[in-house]
Amino acid sequence: MNSSSVLSLVLVTLWLPFSPATAVAAVRQEPPEISPANWIGMKAPEFRLTGTDGKTHSLDALVSRGPLIVVWFPKAYTGNVERLLKSADQAASTLKNHGIGLVAASCDKPKYLTPFALEKGLNLTILADPTRTTAIQWGAVGTGREIPHRWAYFIGRDGRIAAIRTDLDAESTGEKLISKARELGWIE
Repeated sequence: MNSSSVLSLVLVTLWLPFSPATAVAAVRQEPPEISPANWIGMKAPEFRLTGTDGKTHSLDALVSRGPLIVVWFPKAYTGNVERLLKSADQAASTLKNHGIGLVAASCDKPKYLTPFALEKGLNLTILADPTRTTAIQWGAVGTGREIPHRWAYFIGRDGRIAAIRTDLDAESTGEKLISKARELGWIE
């Protein structure tokens, strides 16, 4: 190998870690791709997010009242999200009667979520994570994905993830939430 080839190799090696693609990935906080099954039993990452009720909610405060279900969804005003949330909203009273909390979460800004919840007649509190920080920490946003999956996280009183449902759909989300809560022994 001649000296110009060696110099080229050294320059490329030094430049690659600082390439635009690397910088973009670092700025965008690309999350590691982790299978939901690997999250079971782990402590759920703490959060402090603003809800459509105008209050700031933390995980610790929510689970201090009992088990909690957090339903992540992609974006307000899209696809089947309205029906998915209405289905979850219908299950909320059954869950509440058994001491189980239910919130939804999205990476939308509060200024979009609050009117959306009012327009659609949702009683469910929707948490806003516009920076995607919580969604990334929870694994709801994966590599190459800007918006959260339609997943439900079941958090026990101990703050640990007891289950994750990755099969949510527009029509039967509420039934699936109740079914999993029953399977976990949260509903008798």
